Amino acid sequence: MLLKDILLGSCDYTGDEFIEDIVYNSKYAQKGTLFVALRGALSDGHKYIKDAYEKGVRIFVVEDDSMSHAYVDATFIKVGDTRKALAIISRNFFNKPDEDITMIAITGTKGKTTTANIIYEAFKKMGAKPGIIGTNGVFYADKEETVDNTTPESYEVYRILNNMRKEKITHCVLEASSIGLKMKRLYGINFDIGVFTNISHDHIGGIEHPDFDDYFSSKMLLKDISKKFIYNKDDEKLRETIKNGITFSINEESDYKAENIIISDDIFKIQSDFDIKGKVFEVKSISKYDIYNYLAAISVMKEIGYDWSEIIDAVKNISIRGRFEEINVNDRLYIIDYAHNYISLKSILETLKHFKKNKIITVFGSVGGRSEKRREELAEVSDELADISIVTSDNPNFEDPARICNEIASFIKGIHYTEPDREKAIKLSYELSDKNDIIVVAGKGHETYQLIKGEKVHYSDKECILKLKEAHDA
Repeated sequence: MLLKDILLGSCDYTGDEFIEDIVYNSKYAQKGTLFVALRGALSDGHKYIKDAYEKGVRIFVVEDDSMSHAYVDATFIKVGDTRKALAIISRNFFNKPDEDITMIAITGTKGKTTTANIIYEAFKKMGAKPGIIGTNGVFYADKEETVDNTTPESYEVYRILNNMRKEKITHCVLEASSIGLKMKRLYGINFDIGVFTNISHDHIGGIEHPDFDDYFSSKMLLKDISKKFIYNKDDEKLRETIKNGITFSINEESDYKAENIIISDDIFKIQSDFDIKGKVFEVKSISKYDIYNYLAAISVMKEIGYDWSEIIDAVKNISIRGRFEEINVNDRLYIIDYAHNYISLKSILETLKHFKKNKIITVFGSVGGRSEKRREELAEVSDELADISIVTSDNPNFEDPARICNEIASFIKGIHYTEPDREKAIKLSYELSDKNDIIVVAGKGHETYQLIKGEKVHYSDKECILKLKEAHDA
């Protein structure tokens, strides 16, 4: 594609050089590619210009062109914001694939992945041909790929959407993280529907957001790029801030309000029933927190134009990998869940208190590089709502796992253990348990790796628990 066509809308450039691909990581740089120097929280792409040049790149999009004199046979195109430029040129390069797909984005502190997956699975049951981009990866048609971030870089988003278009995907459901929105990874997309599930203090400090205002305003960017905007009216912050939009709720009056809620009291029968506008829904859920996710999903489907009868059938018996995933091990109920912050761990433990037959044991940790506040909150909620807390590793990255565990444990007053080896921690949970105990293995959910010193090392909670099951089930 001609460079002037790729750059259209990002800057004034009339060169007719031919570009084979766009790269923002010098690892993939080669002759014929355009290199975009991105600035991030931990690295600056401008530092890798030399590496890209040595691999054959001769055209660079930069914010700082002060080094251009050292590369006399290269072209440096200066822009005010390379992240915005990457989004624009990627969208041009892939010929605006978002315009041929119904685009839905979900943001919020809690419930993004569950809500997105409910919509994705329901669309399939209703005969659509959907795709999904988010925490669990990318799925469409018979294709699957992993992503490094919940919301990938803009080039990856448009590349994936282009591939979805080739497969004639009709709808794409995308998780819009606060960082993804802040870093302009979705710039250029005008979403058909945007959803805001809820907001609470998370992802603040460290390399993420400096304060709550930055976190909230980043998430609110989705409203500006959505044709229809749906939000949770029971969330006080959203209710006070958002003055127009489509609403769902359990308590407040709203466009889609769940009433006559009945939640099963049998832990081995996960089911909730509720009404919306007189229509009766039966879903696989045992908590009001999860009912909010279904309400958000149902609102999306109805606003797109599906009939109530289609939606009612579509949302029955939906299961989501790594979200309240149950495994019975010798009459101990293991629950794998991605709960990795205060509000998500609290919601699952409060829900399980309703079903408690004996002890509740938690196995959890906290990601390296995150704030002490998150670690303290995780410790306190486990201390309050679980009978035994086992503190372990959860993507320690460049931090010492034992140090993280000890820091979390310092906030726990009740019965607790520390075991940095996560597989050993899960084995310990079995040794400490009795029949009819509930063991919540929290934080990793669907993930199949531990992030250790910048490398993803294979690991799976589910695989560890299935090993236990094989060893102990009669």
